[in-house]
Amino acid sequence: MDNSHKATLNQQIHAGRRAKLRTRFLTDGLGTFTQSEVLEFALGFVLPRVDTNPAAHSLLNRFGSLTAVMDAKPADLQDAYGIGEQAAIFLSFLRQCHTYLAKLSVSTVKLTSPGRAIAYLRPLMKSYSVEQFVVVCLDKADNVKSVNAVTNHELDKVYLNVREIISLVTAQKAAKVIIAHNHLNECPDPSIADMNTTRRLVRLFQLLEIEMVDHIIFAGDRNYSFTQVGLLAVFKAEAAKHI
Repeated sequence: MDNSHKATLNQQIHAGRRAKLRTRFLTDGLGTFTQSEVLEFALGFVLPRVDTNPAAHSLLNRFGSLTAVMDAKPADLQDAYGIGEQAAIFLSFLRQCHTYLAKLSVSTVKLTSPGRAIAYLRPLMKSYSVEQFVVVCLDKADNVKSVNAVTNHELDKVYLNVREIISLVTAQKAAKVIIAHNHLNECPDPSIADMNTTRRLVRLFQLLEIEMVDHIIFAGDRNYSFTQVGLLAVFKAEAAKHI
């Protein structure tokens, strides 16, 4: 058998093995995979025309375990087997992505008071160089489900799309909502428009049986909480009379 036929046969064997791994993954996930199979399968996404089985075994022999391979620096992975920069970066990305997702799952943020909400949102609101409106969706236990910027903005004005806000909150299945926006003039006191918008949202959220927890206005290092000053309670009482 000449070299061309051997190469063709090897490609067919490799393609068949990769297809079997793909089928097993789609059927059972990674639960039945060995460490070398996990690594071989992962490398296949960035080395689609290469037999990744030898590379997987070589890397495991060099570093000792799948965890050690994933923790290795991309440069070390390249030196170990010459898998190429793209594949090395991809393995590093998979490990860091796992760590990132793990942090999201365990680092639940609870906003149980205006003070906690202010401290949580201040870094975000200070990062905006334009006026920005933000909606924080919470579950019944005050855990943050999502933080969303929902407005089209210009340098010194913020335009609210109430329909977009309601659509967002209902899609997130939020039980509670905190809204916030920033002023660029260093004065956090609400304008008449801010008052009217807050009153309108309170009514809409009450109709949807969603609790509006607070509306916080940030201006530099200062802030204004509708809950802290008691104004949100007034708006809720007004809205309750019309339900």
